[in-house]
Amino acid sequence: MSSQTADDGAGSDAAFDRIMESIGNDGPFQRRYNIIFNVVAVLFFAMIVVNILLILAVPEHRCSVPPLAAKQRNLTTGDEQWKDMIYPKEYNSRGEFVHSACLMFNVSWDDDLSAGNVSAVPSTMSCIYGFEYDRSYYDRTPVTEQNWVCENELQGTNVFAFVRVSEVCGTFILGQLGDRIGRLPVYLFGILTAVVGRVFAAWSASHYWLFALLAFIGSFSTNTSFQSPLIILMEISKDANRASLSLWQLIGWTSGICIAPLVLWAMRDWFWFMIVTSAPCVLFYCFPQYSIESPRWLASQGRYRECLAQLHKIATINHRPLDLTEADLKAMMPKRKIDKTYGIASLFGGWHMTKLTTLLLLSWICNTIPTLTLFLMSLQMGGNPFLNNFWQGAVELPAYLVGQISCDRIGRRFTNSGAFLGATIACVPIVLLIHHPGTEMYVTVLSIVMKFFVCITYFALYLQSVEMYPTPLRQTGTSFGIIISNVFGALGPYIVFLGTNYDIRLPFVVMGLIGLVGAASSVFLPETLHQKLPETLDEGRRFGQKQRFWTIPKQPAGDQHHQSASSQQQELQKLNKPPTTDS
Repeated sequence: MSSQTADDGAGSDAAFDRIMESIGNDGPFQRRYNIIFNVVAVLFFAMIVVNILLILAVPEHRCSVPPLAAKQRNLTTGDEQWKDMIYPKEYNSRGEFVHSACLMFNVSWDDDLSAGNVSAVPSTMSCIYGFEYDRSYYDRTPVTEQNWVCENELQGTNVFAFVRVSEVCGTFILGQLGDRIGRLPVYLFGILTAVVGRVFAAWSASHYWLFALLAFIGSFSTNTSFQSPLIILMEISKDANRASLSLWQLIGWTSGICIAPLVLWAMRDWFWFMIVTSAPCVLFYCFPQYSIESPRWLASQGRYRECLAQLHKIATINHRPLDLTEADLKAMMPKRKIDKTYGIASLFGGWHMTKLTTLLLLSWICNTIPTLTLFLMSLQMGGNPFLNNFWQGAVELPAYLVGQISCDRIGRRFTNSGAFLGATIACVPIVLLIHHPGTEMYVTVLSIVMKFFVCITYFALYLQSVEMYPTPLRQTGTSFGIIISNVFGALGPYIVFLGTNYDIRLPFVVMGLIGLVGAASSVFLPETLHQKLPETLDEGRRFGQKQRFWTIPKQPAGDQHHQSASSQQQELQKLNKPPTTDS
């Protein structure tokens, strides 16, 4: 029974591949769809992902003093002497003995402070007069407007957590809907929630819970807004382009996260920044001729009429003939039972599928926590926060290029595991150096190296997730990995909080240990390079079972996997004729 299902799945896959070859699986339609939805749209969605994080950066601050105390400043011999009289000193997270950012001395401002009329050990108090902020880089942010610092600093941290929880909920719901109702409606809904959530958040900072709710709404569909177009594109393109299509999307992502901090640096005002980086996403409703549902997914659901309509769209733009009718298409596809799926439960159908899903989940978790933690740490590392964030983003593109080369040469598995190990090794000198004065440049460079390896793991892991799950579970499986990783990723802001409020070495110790777990989990995943995408649940349950651990995949011989030019042409000509049925 299982062998029959596998044969039917292989027949369905081969028949659909022949259809796509006949109408063009690497033509103008695929190239335009790639640029519009897989690069440019992803660029804007990337800015939506990071804009809420950028505006919640905490600038340098200290307690404000009343006007009478400010006059005392003119009576002192210098700024440091005045600060010594106003602010107590304490050790910060870097081990430096500095003036407190959240406390001030409780003294009478009518006293002549310069004359030493202050008690030897004055008591301290919180910043009852408000805060002064370093305006070198920001004119206005929600943090500076609402004073989300010191005892209120967790309010900004909690918004980070709400964003991660939102991504979990959205990916859980929309990821399954993508495999049930289709990739396209999920994508269009994602545009709506992202724009509404982010644009209206710009007016709501004074109402904390409303701001948090809108941040939640704006992040609800961000993950599926990346997944849906990439999955559609992979399912209408030839297998050889799969890695390059992922790379193109990551180019769009990298461009977006590099541009966003530069835009905020130029504008200096969070209100207009949120609108400028969010509202343009509505433009992607304006390409109906390219907004298609995956015809491969429609065929897997037995929806042949809708499948044929999407194929005609592709054929028209690719200037290829397609004379198939719905009856012809139905006759060409093998008569097989449509796989019945049970959402996430199907990802644990059988021991082998359960093992693959569990290993993928561990790998996703070990990638997501360092990714978010490094991003947030870049805003707290000192120096220009926008340039810090820019370089953290700019390193992603060369990382993805190296990731693609490595994934196509030695395979996805060893690339993923080796990069996790590289990220762990980069943590060691950071932990040893970061408390020493004058090592900021070395720490910054090592953090960028660490981000480089983490990005390589993301590239390999995303490819593995898309390529390892069968068609009926592809979006569900990929989404579930992101769901679980975001649940644990919500710990990222609190890991950073530990670093900024206790010891700045702690986040790097945690990330180093996480990298070791990632290296161990990813090395036991099966290799997907040069493997046919599994089409049925049965193929997914058996994927990679017979692979040997230490082998590096080789490209299949041409005579085994490609027809000669003449026989291939004959196959393509059959597409416009009703096929004959063999018993």
